[in-house]
Amino acid sequence: MVQETVKKYIDPNAEVVSIESTPISMGLQAVELMRHSVQLKILDETSKWSLVSKYATMIERQVLTRLYSQGASVPFSFSYGSELDERFLICIQDVDYQTNYSNINVSLLQKSETKALAYIHASNFCQRNELSWLPEVDSLYIEKTIFEWWRPQWQAAKKNEQFIDIFWHYIPLVEAVADTIIEDIKHVINDESSQTLIHNDLNPGNVLVHNNSDVLFIDWEAARYGSLFLDIPLRCGTEQIKDYRGLLADKSIEFSYDHFSQMYGIASRYLGLRYMSWNLGAWSNNSYAKDNLKKYLDMVVGN
Repeated sequence: MVQETVKKYIDPNAEVVSIESTPISMGLQAVELMRHSVQLKILDETSKWSLVSKYATMIERQVLTRLYSQGASVPFSFSYGSELDERFLICIQDVDYQTNYSNINVSLLQKSETKALAYIHASNFCQRNELSWLPEVDSLYIEKTIFEWWRPQWQAAKKNEQFIDIFWHYIPLVEAVADTIIEDIKHVINDESSQTLIHNDLNPGNVLVHNNSDVLFIDWEAARYGSLFLDIPLRCGTEQIKDYRGLLADKSIEFSYDHFSQMYGIASRYLGLRYMSWNLGAWSNNSYAKDNLKKYLDMVVGN
């Protein structure tokens, strides 16, 4: 599989000289990841590349294939089992193994990321029939997120005196949002005017920098057909929203200011609840989780 991936995406004349494989820590889905340091010989020159393998779902395999063929900002990938409705081994470009995150132009990368996300949304906009193989975001999915992921962690956090001391002023505001979010989010998930292929899990770990200059989106396992508003609040703040809307408008995809603001606000509150879940259990021992928890709490209450 590594050899086929190399020949397809790196150089058809490349010969794999050696492969050194090491495990990568598993993500939330507990799917084993392996990193492969590959030494190649192309004509008389040698070079090193890094590839990653994992057992990916059919959804992820198909989404990666589709988006890469569209020229979207995703890693290249290869698998023998593209049509099998089960997890199957896939070989993927190791996007950021040479990236120096301490030496990147954040402002430039934010523009690159906004452009890349708008391109994916526009390229697949209102294509429900063509994307019939993608599951949709529906009320059951939202309810599972709130009742199985967020609520147990929230209830446990409220028993923590340290949490109460620091975040007490958020508690009534967050619970007021949680009481109405199931009904509110229906406006977003039923908004056919904004439906497209969405990543649906754009946490920072799934947005990587390649060659210190390009942003690529990885891990499409949670991909859905749904409202683009379920992607953008995590990636587009006030400064990026104007650029994002302009890029969509260039593709004749436009929303009124009121409609955009309403959908963005609801989605932001929902995503704040969803993504604070892990941080609620980790913030007291992890400064990164504490910062994230504050960020997601602010998303919920509209700060």
